[in-house]
Amino acid sequence: MIIITALLTPMKPKTWHSLKQETSKKIMNTDILCEVMYSAGQKNKAKKCLEEAFAMMRDFEIRYSRFKKNNELWKLNQSTKRTVSQELFNMLSGSQYFYSLTDGLFDPSILPALEKEGYMSAPYNDKASTPRKKTLSRLHLDSTALTATKPSDLLIDLGGIGKGYIVDQVTAYLSLHFDNFIVDAGGDIYARGTNRVEDYPYWVVEIEHPDAENTPVALLLLKDMAVATSGRNRRHWVKDQENKHHIIDPRTNKSASPDFLSVTVIAASTISADVLAKFLFIAGREKAYLLAEKFRIPAIFIESGGDISINHYAEPYVWKA
Repeated sequence: MIIITALLTPMKPKTWHSLKQETSKKIMNTDILCEVMYSAGQKNKAKKCLEEAFAMMRDFEIRYSRFKKNNELWKLNQSTKRTVSQELFNMLSGSQYFYSLTDGLFDPSILPALEKEGYMSAPYNDKASTPRKKTLSRLHLDSTALTATKPSDLLIDLGGIGKGYIVDQVTAYLSLHFDNFIVDAGGDIYARGTNRVEDYPYWVVEIEHPDAENTPVALLLLKDMAVATSGRNRRHWVKDQENKHHIIDPRTNKSASPDFLSVTVIAASTISADVLAKFLFIAGREKAYLLAEKFRIPAIFIESGGDISINHYAEPYVWKA
């Protein structure tokens, strides 16, 4: 997805300023951009807040990346019972909520299946190469003691929920200081307030076609909303002469059906947009449209054949020329 500054020439003189900070593939192996709108005399404050926002994301990766040994996630995956931080507890609790909501289609315990499909092994041990036998239903959390209890071979990957979570945390932090900004972590986006520099009552986010570079699917007009896209074009490879990607269907323990090139979801929080986009992508063509209707999810579907469908819940967010 691409953030666009404006659709038309501003009608009023600029009384606001913009400060951006971005990095490519240095945090969470993704492109990250934060842009803050600030008024006169706030440039230093904006700079410090952006530096803190990126520090939060770097720290998040250090603690919860499955590719880093001896961090908190690694220690949990090596344990059967462990006291965890409040933050990790919140993510695990949120994972349980979405696991239940999606009838198990969202399941962060897919790590063994993910690695068996060939997606970059993590520094665990022989556990991660064994067939997946347990689901997230075997994870038990104690909110009083902040403990997580699980079978030893239940291995968790926070990749399906982590980016959405940290974008929401950065949003909460920046909201303490500014009313208008946008946070984009590899297409997991939260648009807070409006683009005041261009004097428009929204932020403009372009949804790109995954198989056609520089071909926009839609322009979204967002204010205090999140958007996320799940697709098989971002992380994909070939194994045993089969095309694979990183979105695992827990029903088969293999890369999800190639029905969709991508699914984009608009939601009130980035974590919801992130998880629900994966949920609909995994569900496949036969179920995804019905599920989006059932749960009233604003969604944009790009099917493998190239057909594009914008459901009526998403239409209010789409710019019409």
